[in-house]
Amino acid sequence: MPRRIVASPFVVACVIAIALGCAIRARPVLLTDFPLNDGGLFFQMTEELQHAHYRLPMFTAYNALHIPFAYPPFGFYMAGLLSDALSVDLMQVVRLLPLATTCATLVAFLLLARAMLPERTAVVAAVTTFALVPRSFMWLVMGGGLTRAFGLLFTILALHQAYLLFTRRELRYAVSAGVFTGLTPMSHLGTAPFLAASLVLFFLAYGRHREGLIGAAIIGALAVMVTAPWWATVATRHGFGPFLAAGQTGGSIFSPGQFRATVLGRLARFGAPSSGEPLFPVLGVLAVLGSLASLRRRAVLLPVWWMATLALDVRAGETYATLPLALLAGIGVSDVLLPLLLRPRSIDEGPSTPIPDRGSALGWSFPAVVTRVRENMLAVGAIGFLLVYCTLGALTRDADLGTEAAYLASLSHDDRDAMQWVASNTAPSSRFLVVPGEGWPADRVAEWFPVLARRQSVATVQGTEWLPDSGFARYKRLYDTARDCRSRDVGCVEQWSSKSGVAFSHVYVPGASADGCCRALRSTLRSDDRYQLVFDGPGAEIFARRAAAAPTAGSAPNVPSGSP
Repeated sequence: MPRRIVASPFVVACVIAIALGCAIRARPVLLTDFPLNDGGLFFQMTEELQHAHYRLPMFTAYNALHIPFAYPPFGFYMAGLLSDALSVDLMQVVRLLPLATTCATLVAFLLLARAMLPERTAVVAAVTTFALVPRSFMWLVMGGGLTRAFGLLFTILALHQAYLLFTRRELRYAVSAGVFTGLTPMSHLGTAPFLAASLVLFFLAYGRHREGLIGAAIIGALAVMVTAPWWATVATRHGFGPFLAAGQTGGSIFSPGQFRATVLGRLARFGAPSSGEPLFPVLGVLAVLGSLASLRRRAVLLPVWWMATLALDVRAGETYATLPLALLAGIGVSDVLLPLLLRPRSIDEGPSTPIPDRGSALGWSFPAVVTRVRENMLAVGAIGFLLVYCTLGALTRDADLGTEAAYLASLSHDDRDAMQWVASNTAPSSRFLVVPGEGWPADRVAEWFPVLARRQSVATVQGTEWLPDSGFARYKRLYDTARDCRSRDVGCVEQWSSKSGVAFSHVYVPGASADGCCRALRSTLRSDDRYQLVFDGPGAEIFARRAAAAPTAGSAPNVPSGSP
């Protein structure tokens, strides 16, 4: 008879943690038939890449702004090729591919944790933390995760291979590390600085030897070679201006004003809220405990990596910081929490034996695990409670509880119907002021409007980071000042147009039936002789501006360099 293969409890625990993480990530995606939150820009760029037979176009027609087609294209190629090869609607690929890639990051993180953490208990706890911490998936399962998820996936794989290179001193790992390092900026340019800083920290901690120096050079050379076809094409057409413009949209502790204040606030709270957990940040606190345990052993890499990530990236640092956070939380569970909860030992027995890589005194065989569970019901109950609490926290989408998961929503059928009406019933030269939502990164209406309505939205921010002359900053100011009109009347809209010099032919008020939103604005637009209500539906109210001269088709807003 063939020998029966029985998975170890360690393998079972890791599989359960990954399955739980995939289920949590899949829930919001599968509850809707449209990509979550953002992704409109990426959908259109992928379509344009398909129509160009997968040769990079010069510009994207998104929002009629003549934006250079400079965005890292790996995700676009993957989505377009999958759509063509499988004859699947591209919209559904944009909806589901980020989910699949985000689930793959769980497996990649298991590899990293298995390599970096010496104890299996810590590995299981770290993988479970990464599965549950909201910031590890919140912005990756959205439509915009088409690029962000690939960026994080390749970053984790690159760090895993670099760690093996530096610790085992085998140059064969430099090749795979270099390829994954190159694929990271090919997927998401914003993730590249995090990867570069992390590789530097890994080198300083583990790679200060001959093989480390040679391997680091190989990684750098291969990364340049992998990315060269993309950046060389863009640079030949547009110069390096688009890359320089995109690099100025973030901030760090070295940036002035609000950026620095945000970073200092994070660091003053020891980074615990950076997990994105609602209510009490259990996983963040476990990471703090893990930091203290690491510092006691003079193992400073993970705490320094965590704080440096939060300090050096304002926009997405909390997402990238989930890597060291989860590793530290694993240490916090194995070195602090479990020793406090497990049955006390006598002084003569000495300290509890750590769980080594293969088997342990605590036991990773099934009989040993059952015995330990029976002997330590308090620990099992406490860990079970924390697991349930953190799972519910990862699933909640109630903004009142302090979670960003409220952004995990998609355009409703009513939203899409209103935009389809615009596409069918307004002139192609029409320019719309789409009244802004809560903030431009989560304003799904403003981003998808140029794609579904096929009309220009004069205050949409997405895509402007690639424009010259600080285009992103100017459009962001336009958006922020227009956002004030949500709670005001029609006079605010007129004043905004006059001060900014931006002409528009229509005002699009999303979610006309939403409670409390834009009541004064809608009421005064209805009563103002300068505006005519042309569409009244549950998805939006649309007003034509009678006094507005017809703008030139495809023209960009006249955005002043100063604040509107």
